[in-house]
Amino acid sequence: MNAPDKFHRAGMASPSRRDFMKASGGLLIAFTLLDPKSIMAETVASGASTAAPPPDAARLYAWLAIRPDNTATLFTGKVDVGTGIETALAQIAAEELDFPVDKLDVVMGTTSHTVDQGPSYGSRTVRYAGPQIRHAAAAGRQALLNLAAAHFKLPAHQLAARNGAISVVGDPSKSISYGELVAGKRLDMAIDVSGKTFDMKVAPNAVVKDPSTYTVVGQPVPRKDIPAKVTGQFTYIQDVRVEGMLHGRVVRPYGVQAKLLSVDETGLKDIPGFVQVVRRDNFLGVVAETEWAAIQAADKLGSKLNPAGPQAGQAKWSDWHGLPDQDKIWDTLRTEAGSNSSVAAKGSVDMALASAPNVLKATYKTPFQMHGSIGPSCAIADVNKDRAIFWAGTQMPHQARRDMAKLLGMNPDHIELNWFEASGSYGRNGLEHVIADAALMSQAVGRPVRVQWMRWDEHGWEPKGPAIVQDLTGAVDDQGNVVAWRHHMWIPTTSNTHLIAAGLANGPEIGSTGQGRGTVTYAYTFDNADVACHGEGHVALLTAWLRSPAQFETTYAMESFIDELAAKARQDPLSFRLRYLKDPHAIAVLRAAAEAYGWKSRPSPVKEQNGGKLAQGRGIAWVNRDNSYVATIADVTVDRESGQIRVKRVVVAHDCGLVVNPDGLKNQIEGNIIQSISRTLHEEVMFDNAHVTSLDWQGYPILRFEEIPDRIDIVLVNNRPEYPSHGGGEPSTCPTAAVISNAVFDAIGARLRQTPFRPERVKAAMA
Repeated sequence: MNAPDKFHRAGMASPSRRDFMKASGGLLIAFTLLDPKSIMAETVASGASTAAPPPDAARLYAWLAIRPDNTATLFTGKVDVGTGIETALAQIAAEELDFPVDKLDVVMGTTSHTVDQGPSYGSRTVRYAGPQIRHAAAAGRQALLNLAAAHFKLPAHQLAARNGAISVVGDPSKSISYGELVAGKRLDMAIDVSGKTFDMKVAPNAVVKDPSTYTVVGQPVPRKDIPAKVTGQFTYIQDVRVEGMLHGRVVRPYGVQAKLLSVDETGLKDIPGFVQVVRRDNFLGVVAETEWAAIQAADKLGSKLNPAGPQAGQAKWSDWHGLPDQDKIWDTLRTEAGSNSSVAAKGSVDMALASAPNVLKATYKTPFQMHGSIGPSCAIADVNKDRAIFWAGTQMPHQARRDMAKLLGMNPDHIELNWFEASGSYGRNGLEHVIADAALMSQAVGRPVRVQWMRWDEHGWEPKGPAIVQDLTGAVDDQGNVVAWRHHMWIPTTSNTHLIAAGLANGPEIGSTGQGRGTVTYAYTFDNADVACHGEGHVALLTAWLRSPAQFETTYAMESFIDELAAKARQDPLSFRLRYLKDPHAIAVLRAAAEAYGWKSRPSPVKEQNGGKLAQGRGIAWVNRDNSYVATIADVTVDRESGQIRVKRVVVAHDCGLVVNPDGLKNQIEGNIIQSISRTLHEEVMFDNAHVTSLDWQGYPILRFEEIPDRIDIVLVNNRPEYPSHGGGEPSTCPTAAVISNAVFDAIGARLRQTPFRPERVKAAMA
């Protein structure tokens, strides 16, 4: 067990931020890596009497600390869910602070240590939190110059900051380190702060550097988190242990909205270590001294991979079968209530279609998909009547703190959340929900409780990406010109934030349902266009954001159908797109991808096929997601006999403006490509009228290592100081399904209009 004065680098147990400062010489937190010979899990002390609120954003110490040994810490309310933003934000701070990035650590997310900068959404951290940190660091640099001016008794403009030290201009022998200047004190200077979370303005008058002078931003700095991850020393939330904690497991209803009728506790006390059943209305859980005892107790009550029915376990549920038929989900989507919104409207599509010689119609269908997190959701709660302390891997720790205050009926200042990265964390999977599970169980037993979902809990109950159906109609004239374009989509919500445990327990309403939006960036210049969305609320399953929510699906439909029109016009797919685009960023990424690929102009499908078992094809597509542009080209091989698709090579041209860490961005792009290939070829949530039935990796297969492309070539476009940094977390996900669909058509002349492209679906398209 680690002593209480040893802290995980991303947070720790309940002592206050001020206590941390005092404990480490008055200024800041000390960090340790676990001894490689020690246990994998990290144990932290519990039993704190109070929880600490977040620091005052208007004090410089809320953002930065300098140690006496001339190392530093950046505090940020953002968290790293695998995209490398810990290192990227450190680079931004080090750049403006004139400090060695390898001596600057980052504390992320823990609510008692960090300012609420809003959730860490996939493509918005560098874009929104980057400027906040940039200005805070610039204010810190100026504060250090002022301290040095007093030290040297010279005006600040006669001093220069560099590499963590300040020296007298013209006399480098007169120099003092930041650590010596701060001398064990806090950076207790006031800075101007206005607004909240994403809109917060931090030290707006601080003088920041000209991006053309950057020496740290733009460099491929090695990610800070990788060494510990590859050597097995990294502490994920699943590894954390709290002194005196118990273990909990949830027992979910057989049917999604079934009612809990009775609980037979016979035999539970015979399980060594069993503590008690926790029931609040339809919320059911078990708590035990050991994890195995909790699993055994939950199993008796009915928590299994394949439960036989609502009455099969010792917990009896009502027989609920209210989900729509899966094979009719597309009809369900078309009849759901919602509201219509227009994305683009120009000319008269109906009149153009009426006189067009060549009209095409197509419907594109995409299923419910899940995050597929390898690590099951996990959290620890320590709740007493006066305060609650959590350890969790949520992407929105400050919001979770407020949610738990509402769930428990506490003042938010009495809630503290210690953030640890979760294995498999991204988007809104089960990590928010498991916090509430742990809260209810800890509140019931009065001790810390660690809850980890079983695999079937994760697959069955994590929020899904919604099923979406899209109708497209287009027309080309005899000269191959597009004369009409219609794209209508039916999209359920991707932002349902209701907490499962709060609903089951009949507790306060926490979260909102939201409504689907027309998440598509239409940029073509057709004379007659009609792009519209029917946005819906909850449809069938709980749905929330999954990487590139809805735009992965809408890009698939739009960029596949433009390919259909190009094929109808017998024109090269790249040239066809470029004819109808004026956006210079879109044109730039398409041209850059084509150049890197070695694109040669010709229409699809390719003629030079030998008619053998294997057919090769190429596909192209592009996207604009929040002003980050991506064009992707892929080569695929289609096995005509088995229907299997293999993606051999992928070329990505990516424009998100100035890149903070090119190596980190390329890693993220590669990850996006691999995951989106998996979503395109394999992933589909299955359900019956009661519940999700794809509850393990056989029922919900994902891409295997041998299916990863042989090459992923990446070109960064407009990576220059004059272009502001946009997000890179998600955009390269979007074109993949369209690219593969178009490549398959190029190879075999068959269109795939429903994902995933499993072999049986490919063979059906060829028939």
